Amino acid sequence: MEISALWDGLGAVIVLGGTLLAVLLGSGSGELGAAARAIGSLVTPAFNQQKVRAQIARNVEDMRRDGLLRSVPCASTDSEITLATNALIHDRSLHSLLAVHRRFREDRQRLCEAALRPIRLAAEAAPVFGMVGTLLALSQMQLGVEGEEGALVTGIAMAILTTLYGLVLAHLVFHPLARAVDRRGEREEQERQQLFDWLSEQLSESCPPSLSLAASRSGGGRDVAA
Repeated sequence: MEISALWDGLGAVIVLGGTLLAVLLGSGSGELGAAARAIGSLVTPAFNQQKVRAQIARNVEDMRRDGLLRSVPCASTDSEITLATNALIHDRSLHSLLAVHRRFREDRQRLCEAALRPIRLAAEAAPVFGMVGTLLALSQMQLGVEGEEGALVTGIAMAILTTLYGLVLAHLVFHPLARAVDRRGEREEQERQQLFDWLSEQLSESCPPSLSLAASRSGGGRDVAA
């Protein structure tokens, strides 16, 4: 089988161009930007809770030894950790630490859903435009004219290939891409949850329930804007 026989330039333009146009028309700029960032993040190092734990281990040990009143927010390359520990120290409440984590998690989930919508739309649109290419190819086949056999063969070939392109794009590109983005988000949430579970366990003695309750009654237990 010749590989060149699997290439049809016009069919590829119809399927790929139509799919991209459908995504552009069906998605907002925020969704497209989120999708681009999510796809780009697939080739960057994933969140590693062990690495972050190593960064903040000394700060956490200081909090355990000296208490929260003389502590400073954990120095980390991750903004969520810095803001969450700042809220913990400010309010002297584990509830504030977890509230910041919860807001960041909800924001990440919203961004992930926004990123997945254009990718899933592309996966749905690709087979549709494969069928569009097939119908266009069939409509161009003219019988009863000079070159009848050649026109027939060309039209059938384009009809088959455009259907193939649509299926390949959907099931070997866009569906796997959506699953990869989804899995990346799930893994990050698991890693972050493990990190905050560890933080809560380490700092529970530095922030006893009586102190947390007093901070909450005085208004200290309010959320800190992320």
